[in-house]
Amino acid sequence: MAGRWQRVAPLWRHAHLILTVLVLLVWSLSGGALAGVLFLPVWVLATQLIVAGSLEAARLRRRAWLEQYLRDDSPWHGWLRGGAMMLVRHQLMGALLALVLLVKLRLLAPVLWPLMLAGVPGLVVAQHLLRRRLARHVIAEHLSAVTRRLVVVPAAVLLTLLLVVAALWLPQPWLVGLGWEEAIARHFPDSSGGAVLGFFERLAIVAEITQHWSMQNAVERFRLAMPVAMLGWLLLLLIQSTFAWAYVRLLVGAEALRRGGRRPFREAACTGREEDPS
Repeated sequence: MAGRWQRVAPLWRHAHLILTVLVLLVWSLSGGALAGVLFLPVWVLATQLIVAGSLEAARLRRRAWLEQYLRDDSPWHGWLRGGAMMLVRHQLMGALLALVLLVKLRLLAPVLWPLMLAGVPGLVVAQHLLRRRLARHVIAEHLSAVTRRLVVVPAAVLLTLLLVVAALWLPQPWLVGLGWEEAIARHFPDSSGGAVLGFFERLAIVAEITQHWSMQNAVERFRLAMPVAMLGWLLLLLIQSTFAWAYVRLLVGAEALRRGGRRPFREAACTGREEDPS
């Protein structure tokens, strides 16, 4: 058992993951004015890290499909392996996930930050164990990419469960007996970040208050219909799962970019300029 853990890479080899999380931590804990000024560059950075991992996984799936159906000398490999359209689609999805991640981090309870920080060594260990299992079955050239792809779902599911439990355990504003408008008026903050960041923060706060309001009134007073009660649970699961998915994608993307994830970007940029080798 000890031999397994001795082969885990030393901490300094994953400094890029630690640096990524520390940047998010410092930004999320900064004042509203500073956070608003830095919001755009941090958003761009988070987007590109998420895209690095998702694009690597997408191109891995596309390559496996093409190699299964196309001849090795077919020019369709260059045409179908994914180019500008794939890159644009992943950029848009990455920007949306990064936005959810950053806004949620601004509203995250400080007690949950140790959980987020623990995700870094947890992801490293999970990748190490999974890589050892896959080494006997996966081609060495694709081993790292396959490992990163397979670790995303279980890591995101585990983080989602922990966040849901934490959300139910942490103190919440008492909203039983209040109307929805009254609950919003009482617990809506007076200030937030800059113009753009503040807008998204206010939307997230409204969603969070709506979640607490519908769940509390349904459970405590049974005054709400079942669809409204379900709204609270759906919001809780949707927000926490999207946040967890974005966070894991961010870490996996940083790992992919550090271990050679730049190649998918170069390939995507060059696909449209490739010519038939024959």
